[in-house]
Amino acid sequence: MKLLNSAARGSSAVLAGALLLGSLTACGGSGQAAAKADTSNLTLAIDSDSASFGFDPLRVADAQRQFFEGLYENLMTLQPDGSAGPGLAKEFSYNADNTVLTLTLKEGVTFTDGSTLDAALVKANFDRRTDPALSAYSAVAKGGAQEITSVDVVSPTKVALTFAKAQPGFEKNLTSTMGMIVGKTGVADTASLAATPDGSGPYTLDPSTVKGNKYVLVKNDKSPEASKYAFSKITFSVIQDPQARANALVSGQADVAMLTSPTVDFAKSKGLGVSQIGGTLHTMVSFDKIGKTAPAFASEKVRQAFQYAINRQSLVDALHKGDIPAWNALPKDSAGFTEELNTKFAYDPAKAKSLLAEAGYADGFEFTIVGSAETQTDLQAVQKDLAAVGITMNIKMASSTDEAFAAVATTPLGYASLGWDNPVGLMYGVVLNGFTNVQKATDEQLTAATGEAAAAKDDAARKAALTKLNTRLVESGWMIPLYESLTNQGYNTKKIKQVEFAGTNAYPLLSSYAPAS
Repeated sequence: MKLLNSAARGSSAVLAGALLLGSLTACGGSGQAAAKADTSNLTLAIDSDSASFGFDPLRVADAQRQFFEGLYENLMTLQPDGSAGPGLAKEFSYNADNTVLTLTLKEGVTFTDGSTLDAALVKANFDRRTDPALSAYSAVAKGGAQEITSVDVVSPTKVALTFAKAQPGFEKNLTSTMGMIVGKTGVADTASLAATPDGSGPYTLDPSTVKGNKYVLVKNDKSPEASKYAFSKITFSVIQDPQARANALVSGQADVAMLTSPTVDFAKSKGLGVSQIGGTLHTMVSFDKIGKTAPAFASEKVRQAFQYAINRQSLVDALHKGDIPAWNALPKDSAGFTEELNTKFAYDPAKAKSLLAEAGYADGFEFTIVGSAETQTDLQAVQKDLAAVGITMNIKMASSTDEAFAAVATTPLGYASLGWDNPVGLMYGVVLNGFTNVQKATDEQLTAATGEAAAAKDDAARKAALTKLNTRLVESGWMIPLYESLTNQGYNTKKIKQVEFAGTNAYPLLSSYAPAS
């Protein structure tokens, strides 16, 4: 699970992939055969420095996971269908009440410092995640929504994570940077990670790397996982200017490039492929569902009125061109997405006024929301829509980080960017039991749907449960979605296949790049 902000999205380490195709040549005079594709190098044009904080996976967001995936292995791996599969942990199991997760580790894994994987090393990695200095990058520290109370070595190949509260689905978190494991030297001397990675990944950092300019990764011949990656060398080329990135793609200097909305049409006009993927929902979150901070929010009809009052299309057209308006709480590519919500909660200020009147607020009401420099313009747009139906939303700019975090207990509504790659974990760890519900409101339908999703044994059952969950989040007004961010990737269709994205992950996996057929 992850809570993202727009800065994390904007500072992403980007997308990429490519492969030069050989020409067709005569074969023995009796026909033609395709020459073997050149998989010697793949060049990615990215929009920011992937290693601005060095090579410590705890100091980056999931937006940088594609780069770090080359250097480090995860305890669990993200599968093409979005599920969690074996990684450094070949098996996992929970106890009966989902408060203990036991991982069974692979044997024979070697890190760049020469150390090997064992339970003691995994414990050392998790213990490091509770360092207060890394609290901005960790959700498992004491008092966190996913607090780990202890990490215990069961045997050299088994380690047990014990949680403060039940955490079914936590294994999905181990597919992200949270689950990347650092070698013994890096754990003992974390300062060394500023200059040198210490992983067991499919690639190692080549000396030709120029920090902040280009990062060159070469195949790690000690990694059994390296065979799953098509290219012998991968170059991450940092090009901050959007048009310059697009030009690099057109000229062939890059095989794949991160595109901004204005450069998407330019890339298409040059015959390049463009892939667009979502996954990050920018949504208002009802902190108070019992009316403790603002009595009106205790009414579901009032919270529903917000859904009808906000002109999402207008918001996107004015402030987020290239993204899409969202009436679903889950992303468009997720199993629980349903077009019915787009129609049911379409912009209808008259319906909003009617619901307010039914709830006893025909004359409207007033409340305060805490904003930031990143959310201010969006909130001001929403403020106008709400005013039109009689709701006065005062925007107070946070004077400190502490005030922003405290808003979950002092104000009824907030604004956040949510990544739904792990819906069950996000629901249990944040929405139902975590910091967005400090008033401890309950909703039987949400609890039931989350439980069904956690227990689902096949895709059909999971889709049904997540559709229920998504629908109820919106109908109840626990979530008031505004828009979904799209990641735009341009690629040379003659060199590589269109990259597939795993589940609701907003960025493609490094392993997913393959030659065009």
